[in-house]
Amino acid sequence: MKHVALTLALGAALAAACATATVQLPPTDRLANVPVPDRELAESLLDAEQVVAGRLVQVAEAEQYERPGELVFGIAGAKAPAARAFQGELSVDSTLVGPAARTLHITFFAARGAKVPRQDSTALWVLHRRTLWRLKECAERQAITSTGCIADQGLALDSDSDVRPLADWPHLKALIATLGLDARRR
Repeated sequence: MKHVALTLALGAALAAACATATVQLPPTDRLANVPVPDRELAESLLDAEQVVAGRLVQVAEAEQYERPGELVFGIAGAKAPAARAFQGELSVDSTLVGPAARTLHITFFAARGAKVPRQDSTALWVLHRRTLWRLKECAERQAITSTGCIADQGLALDSDSDVRPLADWPHLKALIATLGLDARRR
């Protein structure tokens, strides 16, 4: 009786392993199919939660995600201006990757003085699921107590290249198909 149960369990485990082994190639194998000049964009697409075409209908500073103070100290004491955080609302026209939605809320960061996407900007948006630390609240709490930092989960832009012109639609669509991400469209 033990052998029958063990055989059934092994058979189920083997079937499950075979089923998952044929689902998708590892990301590095999929990148091999992409031309070298498109690899950085392809890596960003592999990491994307959603890729949409839409219009930024609202933009506001999100001070809760900003590090307090004007300067941040880096390697060898170099000073850099603290990044400003922004939240925006996207009105989605079309979805290439991820679940279809009419409206998405996004977060992005920009160094002081850097170009920030303006309200009514229409573009392709490559959005990543990220942990968004409430740095302002963190700093205030740590001045009083040693409690941990609070964080939110949200869609964010990782860099300027995550905002692309609408004319890139066919190129992104082809890359998404090459990477096998079109199956992630829900």
